[in-house]
Amino acid sequence: MTKTFDSDLMASRYGKKPAKNSRLRISIAAALMLAIFLVWAASATIFAPPTVKASVAGYEIVDSAHTTIRFTVDKPANKDAVCAARVLNKAYSVVGYREILVAASVDENKVLSTSVNTTEAGVTGLVDHCWLK
Repeated sequence: MTKTFDSDLMASRYGKKPAKNSRLRISIAAALMLAIFLVWAASATIFAPPTVKASVAGYEIVDSAHTTIRFTVDKPANKDAVCAARVLNKAYSVVGYREILVAASVDENKVLSTSVNTTEAGVTGLVDHCWLK
């Protein structure tokens, strides 16, 4: 009698015991959510906007007022891009900045060069990000 009472008390307090097929329903719902996520991830990858990446080939600190940066740009062939070149000092502060227009006709293997004016002597030259124009 205690067992029935406990079962009735638990059922009235927390609801009925889950049916055997509820595990199947939960598994189907989880599989459906996984499938929806995979479709979303694939479409986000396939339809992602084109990106632009720059790689620094080298830099030269000409003097305390000028630095030359050489770099390559990987971008879609038919698009113009703009790249931001920065020169940093010993304290990692920006002492020179310049935006460079990279024309659509520029080949991706071509090494580009730009001169950046600086407010004091720099120690490194970077092209940290690019974007499509």
